[in-house]
Amino acid sequence: MTVARRIVFLSCLVVADSITIKTRGRIPGIAPRDLHNFLATPANWPTIVASSWEVQGMVDKPVRPGSVVDEIFGLPPILPLRVQWACERTDANAGTLSMVSKEGLSGIAVDTRMDFAVCADGEATGAECSIVELDMSYSPVSPLAVLATPVLYLDNALALKVLLPRALAAAAPQRAPLDDFRRLMGTLYGFAGLAHAFDLAVGGSQLLQAAGCPPFLELPVAGQMLAVVWCLAGPAAAAASWVGASVADAGLVAYGVVEVSCAVLATAIYADSADSPVLLNAALVQAAVAASWLYSSQKAGN
Repeated sequence: MTVARRIVFLSCLVVADSITIKTRGRIPGIAPRDLHNFLATPANWPTIVASSWEVQGMVDKPVRPGSVVDEIFGLPPILPLRVQWACERTDANAGTLSMVSKEGLSGIAVDTRMDFAVCADGEATGAECSIVELDMSYSPVSPLAVLATPVLYLDNALALKVLLPRALAAAAPQRAPLDDFRRLMGTLYGFAGLAHAFDLAVGGSQLLQAAGCPPFLELPVAGQMLAVVWCLAGPAAAAASWVGASVADAGLVAYGVVEVSCAVLATAIYADSADSPVLLNAALVQAAVAASWLYSSQKAGN
């Protein structure tokens, strides 16, 4: 008996046994519930399974128990293979998803199952991370199903360890340039406010005196209160920048208004400030910030 015939003979001995292929993947940067919903949406399957070409049916949202999806894989149109999957159970909270196909692949395998289990990575530190486990099982009715086991193992491993993380990264929303600018300016304003507070408390009010104003302790109560607001505007802008969108913009505008208002009052009240470029400098800085904001917003729109 030749080697080829021995392989076919041995394969035929086990065609009645069920085969299970276990695969495990670690997916950083995503919560278990979000990962479950991604896997439960059939439209995503061709992006993460190399052998999957197309899905048909209600595919653009997570499946529900009883949902039916046709998956076309193989090498269409030369070798188009089709499996009709039905959702047996799905639970985003528990992280379970089971897709079954009693008929399986005609003439090759029956009682085909895909059982997913998704959970948080208990060993992860810092950024969110999830673990996904896939048990794919089927009952061969042809030696081809047995011979294809190593190929299916590689296909599943490629899906969970390489293609799934790549697809999730591509689908993740990218932060717009304007958001980066808001975060940067909020951080800079935050440090500036802390530096101002340090200067007023223990630095001898060097910034005030350079602007032509008396030291902090020699200011009238109203002037001291305004100086404190000036210091607090920086950390407030930094906190707002982490909220984002219009809240971040409001924080930046508020800081600019406070700083320019302080410069205007200093110039109007103190003669020495009138001779200093404090107002011009404040106005130029805020004009540069406004121009940068406009540039970033237009870049985000392109």
